[in-house]
Amino acid sequence: DTEGTFRPERLCDIAERYGLHQQDVLENVTYARAYNAEHQDRLLVEAAGVFCESRYALLIVDSAIALFRTDYTGRGELADRQQALNKFLRKLQRIADEHGVA
Repeated sequence: DTEGTFRPERLCDIAERYGLHQQDVLENVTYARAYNAEHQDRLLVEAAGVFCESRYALLIVDSAIALFRTDYTGRGELADRQQALNKFLRKLQRIADEHGVA
């Protein structure tokens, strides 16, 4: 979560709507908050490790590009930003492919 908008209560509402046990749903969620692009990249590496230990089907990266826009500002850093973003997206794709997650 890059914007601090994750709310477990919302998952409980969704669970209730579909007749699922709220606690079971919440126990199947792992959450992390990224504070900059470098931290987001480290969290992605950690997620890959978690996927090796447990079975997950979905990885959500909320506003992945937002932190790159914040950390790399102006035209002078555009090439660096694009390179870092492309690297991140390739890692994300590799994790999805290797672990069968969407």
